[in-house]
Amino acid sequence: MAADLDKLFGINPDAVAKLKDLGIGTIEDFYEVAKHADSRAELAEKIDVDPFKLEEWSSTAGNFILMSNCEW
Repeated sequence: MAADLDKLFGINPDAVAKLKDLGIGTIEDFYEVAKHADSRAELAEKIDVDPFKLEEWSSTAGNFILMSNCEW
């Protein structure tokens, strides 16, 4: 089940809007793009966000996906 990007801890509404303009609307979509350093740097430039902040969001997205796939 895909989670809306605004559910990602720490991400700001401006970044969410810019990502959605690029067709990235879910945490899973974001992680697919942001999990690789080269595409993460390109994405950071496109949405005018510090690359280290985007890396932090990517890590959070990965953890979110991992935890949402766990059976409790």
